[in-house]
Amino acid sequence: MTFLNLGSISKKLALLILLAVLPAMGILLYSGLEQRRNSIESAKRDVLMLTHTMAGVQNEITRSTRQVLSTLSLLPAIQAMDLKASAEIFRALLETNPTYNNFLLLDHNGEVIATGRPFAGKNLADRKHIREALDQKIFTVGEYIVSRGGSPDQLLPFAYPVLDKKGGIKAIVTTAINLADFSTFHSLSALPEKSFVAMTDHQGLRLFYYPAQEETNPLGKAIRTTSWEIARKAQEPGIFIGTGSDGMRRIFAFEQVRLAPDKTPYIYVWAGIPEVRILAPANAILTRNLLILLLALTISLFISWLFGKKTFIAPIQGLVSLTQQFGKGDLVARTALPDTHDEFAKLTTAFHDMATALTLSRRTLQENEARFRLLMDRLDALVYVADMDTYEVLFINEYTKKQFGDIIGKTCWQTIQKDQSGPCSFCTNKYLVDADGNPGEVYSSEFQNTVTGQWLFMHDRAIKWIDGRIVRLQIATDITNRKKTEEEREQLIAQLEEAAGKIKTLSGFLPICASCKRIRDDQGYWNQIESYIRDHSEAEFSHSICPGCAKKLYPEFVDDDGNFPDQK
Repeated sequence: MTFLNLGSISKKLALLILLAVLPAMGILLYSGLEQRRNSIESAKRDVLMLTHTMAGVQNEITRSTRQVLSTLSLLPAIQAMDLKASAEIFRALLETNPTYNNFLLLDHNGEVIATGRPFAGKNLADRKHIREALDQKIFTVGEYIVSRGGSPDQLLPFAYPVLDKKGGIKAIVTTAINLADFSTFHSLSALPEKSFVAMTDHQGLRLFYYPAQEETNPLGKAIRTTSWEIARKAQEPGIFIGTGSDGMRRIFAFEQVRLAPDKTPYIYVWAGIPEVRILAPANAILTRNLLILLLALTISLFISWLFGKKTFIAPIQGLVSLTQQFGKGDLVARTALPDTHDEFAKLTTAFHDMATALTLSRRTLQENEARFRLLMDRLDALVYVADMDTYEVLFINEYTKKQFGDIIGKTCWQTIQKDQSGPCSFCTNKYLVDADGNPGEVYSSEFQNTVTGQWLFMHDRAIKWIDGRIVRLQIATDITNRKKTEEEREQLIAQLEEAAGKIKTLSGFLPICASCKRIRDDQGYWNQIESYIRDHSEAEFSHSICPGCAKKLYPEFVDDDGNFPDQK
């Protein structure tokens, strides 16, 4: 494995010590990470509790405001639309409830008809809380607005309908809380450093942010889009870790505030604690523990180096040097035996014994190799080994070398056929292995070397080569003379068969007349001898007179030897 390829023994010893320390390091890391996780979980609980507390306060503010507005809507002066008396009531309420910015009475068209404080605006029918109160005839909470009357205060408005006896809209009573006063409703003195609490309206516009950061978190501006999307899609209070508008990474919690469980949230309460502040104590403890472990590891490595150099590393280095000498062929080399009787002494003795055994084995191997080569080179037969996939020749004997030259490393079939486009059509590879690719039976065949014309009889078999792969061993003898003799014999047999086909033989006893020389056939007829032979063989006759008969029949025309003069 590559991570253990460290070179020197001392490095491996150092690695061994490191591996021994790893469990302790793992425990420390796990403990530190567990402490980090617990810190985060504790912070999540705290920040969720903070948002829940703020949401409860906001619900109480909304409930109190609703009670004030509903009470106002039932007062006789308001019911009678007595504008002067209504204004007096509004001014009295503002004196005892300074958290409210103003109280307004609007007609059913949204026109302002009575106020507790001077108000420059005339019509508020475009405001969300006014529209919803007129349309739904219920108490409503608005969204972030800037006051149109007097100073441009940032407000969160409320509205309540004034109904007649038939349930119709007579007017709207409305008020608003100045967003600058929101901090007075909450106990924020114990807020952790760089933490914040905030509120947004139903659109994600910032209503409140403490501590104030006008540059990065101004009121009336949308919060970071990623944070808003998480809260907007959630149906329940939630928590996540992210980056705020000021660029700081925090643990964020949010909770929806609704007028009723089935209503859309009109306010989202937020709280955030810096992640680094939560993790700092756990990181400090983890860093301290790791530094202590590093110091202990350094001391352990130093001690192990001092102790191991003489008792462990030096003997091993001596054995390494001895092994390198063995590798160079110096099997006579020896090293001094340690004075001790420990494992290194036994190992050194074993090395010496091994070198002695290797010397004997090498001598025996060399002798066996020489015998094998002598036998191979004395064989009057082709012997070679070829790779079954690449057809590369791996081994040849002297006889093969004389026939084809030094073909080791060449492709076997290129030495025996003129066609160099591919392997022999009679290649035996597929016959030599079984279905599992293991060596199978011996395959014997005859083939002709199309390069030299030589005929060979070969025995092929698959064997496992010295490197473990399956190769083809071929032993072939020259049968060219035998093939030539067989061809000549075949030609002679063919010629004899052709001659025999032209000859009809006579056999058995032939009845022949002692006087006229006629022969009796199977039907009992007597035939002249030339007619019988012509009918029973391929012979043809031409008539002539022998010298004896010529002297007897034509003595006057022949000489003393019985020859006619024109025959000489």
